[in-house]
Amino acid sequence: MKKISIILTAIAYMLCGCATTDVAMIPPEITAKSNPRPVAAVHAENYGYYLFSIIPLFAGNPDEPNANSMTFFSDTVTIENNQKMIAEEAKALNCDTITNVRNSTYWTGSFTLWIIWRQVLSSNATLVKTAKPVEKAK
Repeated sequence: MKKISIILTAIAYMLCGCATTDVAMIPPEITAKSNPRPVAAVHAENYGYYLFSIIPLFAGNPDEPNANSMTFFSDTVTIENNQKMIAEEAKALNCDTITNVRNSTYWTGSFTLWIIWRQVLSSNATLVKTAKPVEKAK
């Protein structure tokens, strides 16, 4: 019985929805002379599972990215939620602009004979910091 519960827990973790953000910092020496200066590239991803690609079963929780947290019966796999995760990373890095935003989504369902579908939404963006002009002393 213990082996069955371990196997079921492992399957649940493999199938659970997940919201993640990854940040790749751009070295300052590469962009030192540019204004505004690109600081980082961010990748936000959220995925969830749907019954017949319509009814949400579970998805990643965008309020707690990178925490293996999920929501049940709520469609959180949206561009707005991915943009919110990117904006939180920009705020953490003190960046004032988000540029070069790209979104892509794909669906898969053949592994369950098209009954349970998986949607993956990926968003990529560049975080930019504008250098403030230096005031001259009078």
